[in-house]
Amino acid sequence: MISRILRVLVGLGLIGYGIYSGNAWFYLGVLPLVTALINWCPFESKVGGCDPSSGCCSSEVPQSENTKKKESVVTGITKPLAPNFTGASFSAKKPRKIEILGTGCAKCITLAKTVQDVVDTLDENFEVVKVEDIEKIMAYQVMSTPGLVIDGEVKSRGKLLSKEEVHALLV
Repeated sequence: MISRILRVLVGLGLIGYGIYSGNAWFYLGVLPLVTALINWCPFESKVGGCDPSSGCCSSEVPQSENTKKKESVVTGITKPLAPNFTGASFSAKKPRKIEILGTGCAKCITLAKTVQDVVDTLDENFEVVKVEDIEKIMAYQVMSTPGLVIDGEVKSRGKLLSKEEVHALLV
């Protein structure tokens, strides 16, 4: 999403400069503008920064329903917790909320999978949510993704964490 906006801005800037200066920069500006408008990212698809599940490169990489289900590993998954009985009353512990902030880049997807792998090994109740809305990400004052938020507190910005680092943050 961000790269698409960037391509539109660069394309419009080059077109504007080409018109203003009266030279051939106009033609160069058409390329990023067209690739953004048709939602095709040739550079990112070659270097691995493209996420087909976000709609980017959707014309290049068709996905079946089975592939889409495998991609969305951490969308609102709550790990069940064994009931905690105290005397005659039943009290279930509220799940800890983990949010992965990112627009769908390769690092964001990798962090989401890493977090899910760590959560699966722990005996606590976690709710793992992938946040892709730019406004919600900005509300946490995260300018560089991926971001990791645990129980409403930003723990990491712009860094791909290892399983050991995620485990240390959760325990």
